[in-house]
Amino acid sequence: MSTRWFVVSLGVAFVAGCGGERPDVPSRAAVDSRATGASSTDNVTAGWRVVAWEPYAGVDPSDLGVGVVFLRRAEDKAGTPGTDTMLLRSAPNASALPVGAVLFTVSANGVTSYRIASADSIRPNLVEYGYEESGAPFDSSDATGRWVRAILGFAADGVPRIGWVDTSRPGVSMIRWTEQLADRPLFYPKPEAAAFFATPDSGTPVVRPRGGDDEYAMHPEEVRGSWMRVRLIVPSDNCVDRDSVARQTRRAWIRYLDDRGRPNVWYYTRGC
Repeated sequence: MSTRWFVVSLGVAFVAGCGGERPDVPSRAAVDSRATGASSTDNVTAGWRVVAWEPYAGVDPSDLGVGVVFLRRAEDKAGTPGTDTMLLRSAPNASALPVGAVLFTVSANGVTSYRIASADSIRPNLVEYGYEESGAPFDSSDATGRWVRAILGFAADGVPRIGWVDTSRPGVSMIRWTEQLADRPLFYPKPEAAAFFATPDSGTPVVRPRGGDDEYAMHPEEVRGSWMRVRLIVPSDNCVDRDSVARQTRRAWIRYLDDRGRPNVWYYTRGC
């Protein structure tokens, strides 16, 4: 069983900037010249602060949003060495000033890494959505659905640093959590918050399985708004020989999304 999403974190390695001065945002022309493809990021990050990020290093993502936007080359790590850049802009149009970036690098020896870049020092808010595949959560989209507002990170005062990503650009894609959570085993990242109901409302609680999430499995069956009906298997059959023990099966409803559309449950991004 894999490590959970709630331990996603970063390695802190600040680059650039003189003393405590706030660096200037690079010109639009300088940023756009390096905004696509596997290329050097010198112009992209010129005058910005760059922070390295690594999943499963001990700090939670602060906001999972309603989905994730990412660079597709992270799904094809056998590609040529270089760095791909996903720009965040101040408004949902291609002429808006860049305010941040997600950088995905494949080194000459095939090692992959993530960094974020912005005008000031922020705590990254990236999240791993697949095996060694990460991106920036987003909380909304524009009327066309082409642009999504990504949550790149958080300043020291807790204020989010957000920007708009064009999902129609080559090499960029997105996934909504409603899609991602609907077809795979789930768990409550905070076992003490697990709650089960006989119907899709909060007025019909039922007894929860004993033990933590390792002791039972939740398999999605049906979704109604923010509610999901799951098949509960006790003991868990996730990544365990199904014939090795006797199991009980029952159905229950869970509130799998909160009032803002954020996930209350999560999945095993790295499999078993």
